[in-house]
Amino acid sequence: MNAYRQKSAADAKSILKSGVKTLDALTSSLTALPYKGSGALSQAESAFVAALASGDVEKPNEAVDKAYVVTRDALAMGAEHTRTLERFVGLHVPQMEDGNNFGVTVQMMFSKLLKDEREKMEKALSETSKYYANRADAIDKFGHLPKTSVTESKSTSKSSAKGGKEGDEDKESTSTSTEEKSSTSDGGKVNAHRAKALAALDAQAYVDLAVALQSMVDGYVVILDNLEKNWEKLENPRGKGYGGYGSGGSSMVY
Repeated sequence: MNAYRQKSAADAKSILKSGVKTLDALTSSLTALPYKGSGALSQAESAFVAALASGDVEKPNEAVDKAYVVTRDALAMGAEHTRTLERFVGLHVPQMEDGNNFGVTVQMMFSKLLKDEREKMEKALSETSKYYANRADAIDKFGHLPKTSVTESKSTSKSSAKGGKEGDEDKESTSTSTEEKSSTSDGGKVNAHRAKALAALDAQAYVDLAVALQSMVDGYVVILDNLEKNWEKLENPRGKGYGGYGSGGSSMVY
């Protein structure tokens, strides 16, 4: 187990070492988002309604698409890093002695912080994954888009002949025909209320993604700050001279 313990410490150290660079990249992603501040939702919604005026409702929303990729990548990375740190702390819990485990308070508090932040990230990942399914459902309700139906008919004919030069003969032929029909409603025009509903869905998704990214950054910086401040107590809760990582006790905190 010592090799795993050392590996977990090295992985945690690597996350801490690259922490500033990671935070700078995340902050840059936040800054690059086009709609910010208290009016972000209304700004985004107005821009999205204007973009739908042409009737091309199936065209991807670039602002949401970019926020979707950046945010979900950040959440996945954050959840992975947090699990790595949870493993580091778990493997450095000292051996229990006489029914107690003194000296692990910092580890316990840090473990709770990690668990809480990871669960937030994983929940945001799950919620944001529904965006494209919801958008597809909204687009499907537009009446100006051509609805195509295909009808296929198949007919078979059989004939038989008695006698003749080659004796009795049975013949069978099959023919298939396909008919395709296309129709529209709403006079081929974009329904204004449907367009606003789609724009509202896109705007809400954009804000949800932006909030999830900001929350992830806030949680991640607190995690790194606690890790840096308490590294010694997390790695050696009872001091460097303590060797209680043997097989004679439990490593459970709770």
